[in-house]
Amino acid sequence: MLVKSKKIKRLSFNTFNKENMNHAIFVVKVIEKPVHLIYKECQSMEIKVKFPSLRQKNSRNELTLLLWGDHKGDFVKYYKNKDYLIIEGTLTSTGYVNVNEENEIKIIVKKLYPFLLI
Repeated sequence: MLVKSKKIKRLSFNTFNKENMNHAIFVVKVIEKPVHLIYKECQSMEIKVKFPSLRQKNSRNELTLLLWGDHKGDFVKYYKNKDYLIIEGTLTSTGYVNVNEENEIKIIVKKLYPFLLI
């Protein structure tokens, strides 16, 4: 008996890379007050955060979060400096150069949760 083979749609590496490879979840500590950014009609917020502990001596410890919409309002309303957060978002480093001429890593936040230390 012959069975017809089904055509399986293959995901190219580029599709997989764009959609899944830059998605990340971190626990971070807020280290600076948020900076409000206004560009034309869009408003967003940048927040400097760091990882709770270093893994290696020369590893990067600080990140910048990009928030807008409801996340921006929720952050101002519920969170403050030195709070711990669980963030879920997309990593990006293209197009952002800091003062030291290094690529700066930013995370576009999709979900934001409090992390309570008891």
